Amino acid sequence: MPKKMMLAGLLALMLFTLSACSGEAPVSSSAAGPGLTESYESVEGRRVKMTAGDVEVMITLNDSRAAADFASMLPLELGMVERNGFAKGMTLPRALATEEATTREYQIGDFGYWAAGPDLAIFYDGIYEQTIVPVIPMGRAEAGAENMRHTAGMVRLELMPEQTGGATG
Repeated sequence: MPKKMMLAGLLALMLFTLSACSGEAPVSSSAAGPGLTESYESVEGRRVKMTAGDVEVMITLNDSRAAADFASMLPLELGMVERNGFAKGMTLPRALATEEATTREYQIGDFGYWAAGPDLAIFYDGIYEQTIVPVIPMGRAEAGAENMRHTAGMVRLELMPEQTGGATG
């Protein structure tokens, strides 16, 4: 019975995601032609500060539609859950765009999105060869992802101001 309920929930999430789409067929992120990839503003290089208690990790976002969609939701405060001793997960209030390819490969510091959650993940340990579920890569922690191991409770995610090329000070 729980499997049927989970399957029904996943089906409902898929239908909701499909109904929210514009009706155009998804376009691979590697495609250069017209389509969905032209209708978002890249956040590549933008930084997100992740704060959990006294642990702070800076994440640099990539050029994915999911990362741009995520950045548009910030700031957020989310509950964290442990993911099998190698990642912290956070459930988003809504699903993100999912046009990019997924992977099960990861490295310490990778930041990704699991659409079925809809969950974020920050990977802090390399104990497994790959993830159990496919994730969309959205960015990478500059340093300190290992420090997420002992965090619990709430996490704050906020988009940092864009840095300009001028002198600081």
